[in-house]
Amino acid sequence: MWGQFAIALYPFGARKLRLNITSAGKELSRLNKFLLSTTGGSPTFIIFMKKIASFFCLACALFFSPIALAQSEKTVPAPDFTLKSLNGEEVSLSQHRGKYVLVNFWATWCGPCKMEMPSLETLYQRFKSKNFSLLAISNDMFGAKIVEPFIKAHGLSFPILLDQQLQASNKFGVVSLPTTFMIDPKGNIIGELRGAEDWASPDNLLYFENLLGN
Repeated sequence: MWGQFAIALYPFGARKLRLNITSAGKELSRLNKFLLSTTGGSPTFIIFMKKIASFFCLACALFFSPIALAQSEKTVPAPDFTLKSLNGEEVSLSQHRGKYVLVNFWATWCGPCKMEMPSLETLYQRFKSKNFSLLAISNDMFGAKIVEPFIKAHGLSFPILLDQQLQASNKFGVVSLPTTFMIDPKGNIIGELRGAEDWASPDNLLYFENLLGN
């Protein structure tokens, strides 16, 4: 369970984890200067202390990373919703139970959302035949009238749902766009990412291949 949980949360925590390690490295650099000024430059003592400090900084970066914190939290069920697609069909999140679902909140006026759309399309095309669904939920006030031309212009084929009243967005507590949630086959939220992502990066594609058993 722990191993699966860690894998599921990997891409959503990796960026912040790298930032934690970078911050730890900066603190270690400051410590080096402090040791040089307080020990008279004793090589043996400095090397010993640096080893201890390195281990401590790395341990802190790992232990306090979003991955470690998420592993200790209880499972959170994803709130269900029912929204209309561009063709007027009503679609519920619960209809996708049994699959991994990537729920992406976005809008046509959102610059970072536009940036990640091509990579979402790549991800969808690669895994749509597997145990995987992608639901892109638009927060555009004017609905299909503005969303449909955008989808056609960008050549997107994954399912688009309209959330003009912010029904689903409020249920998920979305406060910024884009925001993406990963939901497991049991309907539980196993990952969350606020901000744009390159979903077609080698790391992310490998994550989904491992997750879906390819």
